[in-house]
Amino acid sequence: MSIKPIKKVNVSEQVFEQMKGMMTRGEWKPGDKLPSENELAEEFCVSRITIRQALQKLNVLGLLETRLGEGSFVREIEPGDSMNALLPAVLFNRDMLMQVEEFREIVEVESVKLAAERATGEDIAALQKILKRMERCQGNPKKFGAADLEFHMKLGEMTRNDLVVKTEKILQSTLRDAIEDIVSGIGYELGLHYHGLLIEAMEQHDSKRAASIMKEHLSKNKTFILKEGEIKDEL
Repeated sequence: MSIKPIKKVNVSEQVFEQMKGMMTRGEWKPGDKLPSENELAEEFCVSRITIRQALQKLNVLGLLETRLGEGSFVREIEPGDSMNALLPAVLFNRDMLMQVEEFREIVEVESVKLAAERATGEDIAALQKILKRMERCQGNPKKFGAADLEFHMKLGEMTRNDLVVKTEKILQSTLRDAIEDIVSGIGYELGLHYHGLLIEAMEQHDSKRAASIMKEHLSKNKTFILKEGEIKDEL
């Protein structure tokens, strides 16, 4: 057994992570003005330089907006912002979720055709293994959502198209958060049902049926998002 040296964590990195966490948890909401550098330095018990370094990193990631003479404000995160893998998970609102599902429909309905045409026995076995993991993860939206995403990422790999694979990897964080959010509300049965049907289409190399199943699958997600929004609007 080899002992690995302990890495020293940069103080400004710790401050950055804490600030990022406060935004993710909603303690600092979009539009909120942050305390001044002096106030933050006093609260974190660090120097102003350390605070400034953390703020600069948050600005670079697009999490903060600095207004001359006014201070730093928390930005509203857009769906496209999460293409940056460094951004934290964000809570999706209805419009953001709908945009994610629309994007998935545009890309996945077509790409699944290639997956069906090019599927190998090894690919199908991998999908079946992921589906079994999803079945075991029922009751845990986070783990189920992670397996759900892995299933769709595998379908992307099966296209053998580098652009499809790379695009999905760039958007992996956004897709994961959106899927987990939907699973938390819609449950587990629909995902298991449609993924089972997709495996059958892969086995038959039926690209037309695969596209039809994927379109129906994602349409169900969009219907849920719309209904969920209507319920919230009535409250």
